[in-house]
Amino acid sequence: MKKKWRHYIEASLSAWISVVERFDKLILLLACLSMAWCAYYTVHHLEMNTSTEDMLSPDLEWRRLDLEIDARFPQDTNNLLVVVEATTPDAAADTAQLLYTKLNTESDLFKTVYYPAGSAFFKRSALLYLDTDELQDLADNLATIQPFLSRLAEDQSLRGLFTMLQDAVEAKLDGEEIDLEPILEKLEAAFIALENNRSYTLSWQLLIANEKATKKLYREFIILQPVLDYGSLFPAENAITKVRTLISASQLDRDNTAVRLTGSVALAHEEMLNISTGTVYSAIAAFVMVALLLLVGFRSAWLTIASMFILLAGLIYTACFATIAVGELNLISIAFAVLYIGLGADFAIHYCMHYRDSLARHHDNHTALHETTTDTGMALLLCTSTTAISFYAFMPTDYSGVAELGLISGTGMLISLVVTLTLLPALFSVIPLKQLKKQANAQHPFLLKLRTIPVTHAYKIKSITVILAILALYMAFQIEFDQNTLNLQSPENESVQTYRDLLADSDTSPWNATLLARSYAEAERLSTRLESLPLVDNTVWIKDLVPEEQEGKLAIIDEMDLLLGAMAIGTETSIPADDENLAIIRAFNTSLQQLIAGGETTPVYARLQKTVDRFLQTMDSLDASSRHSLLERFGHSVLDTFPERLNALLQSMHAEPITEKNLPRDTRDLWFNDGTYRIEIYPRENLVDNHALQRFVAQLQTETPRVTGLPIIAVEASNAVIQAFQQAFLYAFIATAILLLLLTEKKYDTVYILTPLLLAALFTGAISVALGMKMNFANIIALPLLLGMGIDSGIYILHGLHKSSREDLSHLVRSSSSAVILSALTTILSIGNLAFSPHLGTASLGKLLTIGLIMTLVCTLIVLPSLLAGQIQHQGNR
Repeated sequence: MKKKWRHYIEASLSAWISVVERFDKLILLLACLSMAWCAYYTVHHLEMNTSTEDMLSPDLEWRRLDLEIDARFPQDTNNLLVVVEATTPDAAADTAQLLYTKLNTESDLFKTVYYPAGSAFFKRSALLYLDTDELQDLADNLATIQPFLSRLAEDQSLRGLFTMLQDAVEAKLDGEEIDLEPILEKLEAAFIALENNRSYTLSWQLLIANEKATKKLYREFIILQPVLDYGSLFPAENAITKVRTLISASQLDRDNTAVRLTGSVALAHEEMLNISTGTVYSAIAAFVMVALLLLVGFRSAWLTIASMFILLAGLIYTACFATIAVGELNLISIAFAVLYIGLGADFAIHYCMHYRDSLARHHDNHTALHETTTDTGMALLLCTSTTAISFYAFMPTDYSGVAELGLISGTGMLISLVVTLTLLPALFSVIPLKQLKKQANAQHPFLLKLRTIPVTHAYKIKSITVILAILALYMAFQIEFDQNTLNLQSPENESVQTYRDLLADSDTSPWNATLLARSYAEAERLSTRLESLPLVDNTVWIKDLVPEEQEGKLAIIDEMDLLLGAMAIGTETSIPADDENLAIIRAFNTSLQQLIAGGETTPVYARLQKTVDRFLQTMDSLDASSRHSLLERFGHSVLDTFPERLNALLQSMHAEPITEKNLPRDTRDLWFNDGTYRIEIYPRENLVDNHALQRFVAQLQTETPRVTGLPIIAVEASNAVIQAFQQAFLYAFIATAILLLLLTEKKYDTVYILTPLLLAALFTGAISVALGMKMNFANIIALPLLLGMGIDSGIYILHGLHKSSREDLSHLVRSSSSAVILSALTTILSIGNLAFSPHLGTASLGKLLTIGLIMTLVCTLIVLPSLLAGQIQHQGNR
């Protein structure tokens, strides 16, 4: 820095400290009042925006496509997906229907409640969506079981069930060809479950359709669009709480049934919960750990209290600035609090340690304050400028979430400078530090030797550094970017677990691409072309909601209707007594024995007969109350789903021709709006794998550049973030270099200050590769941050080394290096708390920053002195 500018700044600082000393009490009073107002204003006006999409510029091409889809099909945005899972399709459908009915009464919390399977239209039209062969098989099976089904329809009790089964067995004894294996196998399973006190529900849907269970879990989906309050930290909290309350109150979570929540809203809610919890705990832990470390480092309670006071003041002022300038925090900018605690403490540390040393030398508080302010003010001004610029470098990027963090944190550094040079001297003017004895400059011989190794063994250190830098550069090229945003969240979150389960199944994968077509012909052409791609499992658009071969299907349904039309439903209203139920079960068992004795060799008959024997023996050993309870449980197990399945079957007999025009309005609006057709493209591979994700997106974009959707957003957002990171790092590096060239007296000092930082960044990247850490949407900001966070140490060490020689390195072992070490430790401990956040993205940022800060400290204290060894020798010779 030119001497006249240095003289001007020093004179200004001297004048400033005089003003502070004169009005010290007034300044502190105003500070307390302004802090109270700022805290109040922030609490009542600072909002939280948990939308991840808003963190990227809307001017990006893929964002414009995504916003167009949101505008044309708004009902498909910000959805809460209720996933009902059960071991049988019956239980899944019944649970979903019950929850759907209850959710429809909560119109104040949900804009839309969409469950197509629960609507009268799709219940009536269900059979039309079967393949013709499947429908014919169902009709043939119904024709076979119709006489028996009619008996159970009349008497829907254990008496009716076993009367039907006994009739069927007797018909088989008479020589009729009846396949009873499916129902007998399920009946056997029900008896065994009862015997072992396990839950079991017989699936009448599979029995009526004569199908085997092909899935471990059957799923039903209810899509909710909740009313969101983005002014709240948790915009969907009321809606999610209501859903969970309904699930709990209705006891929908049972042994064989589970109801889970996922979708964009649930993912964002649980992510924000993790981030806010982690950030609050990290901020508190950082505050406490910084205080303890300062107490140890300062060996003074008053210096620690004063430092924590100005740290709190700066944090409140910065939060107030964020409220006024930005108005809201996002998922990334909320981390400014922890970053500020780590960085804001640096200024206080350097000021306080210089003040302590100066007071020990002069034993005069006025002289100590003036010397401290003028001596540290120059370095603090330079450090503030470079750190703020490194943060401000985020602002021109398309990653607006990080741009806001840059604006808030960069301004926070300026606020920290003002607070440090105003409130600290005011505090020390009102309450001076207790007079200390003059400290000897001599240090412990081992400490002196340890700290002077970088200078005395400079050549060896530089040689080793070059070798390590080459190795690190090779490893740095292996850094990968994780495009899967799910990996940022805690795997323990219900929404994440559910989402991953859905992704593993191409039929239910929520990561599907979307394409808009301007006409029916274009939609048909694009759908056909896309389905031919190797990585596309299938496409869905409004045409797929209109069943094929309807005329033939309707004819089959008419035949089924004639077959079932005369069925009497529930005409037997008397409730059988327990003895009556047991009597018909015994009669059924006797018929089974006769069938087996007559030569029936199918294993299930013999197994079931033995199982029923054990059941009857157990019943004979119980008292009347226990028998009633066991029979009631067994009745629920085998008959609970029958009435709804019978009702659904009868409803489906009223099917009518379906066209695009007579589809329900809520369904049609999801696929067609104002002349635009929406096409959903489902992947063949599991897109949790980043390579599969990239292949799928690349193939689609090669076919049509207008495709969008979650897979495309993930890939394009990662590209935008990487570009933003590169821009931020480049802007920060250039701006910092220019500023250093302008403000340093020796221009080549710029190279010495920046070289350790670049090496630290390189080593950090290499270590992340070695540890298997990937870059992601959260931690990629670490390297540009390190440039601003680490430059302060280089400036202080360089300042101390310029005053040293090989023979006399007192400046290196006194306040400069001690302050740098203490400052680095406070930053590492405060920001390192982020590594324990339940949010994996925040945790990865904390880990990477911790590694980077350690590398910065090592490079600053070891590499920088070795680079300057020649100059120190020259100074010593002079």
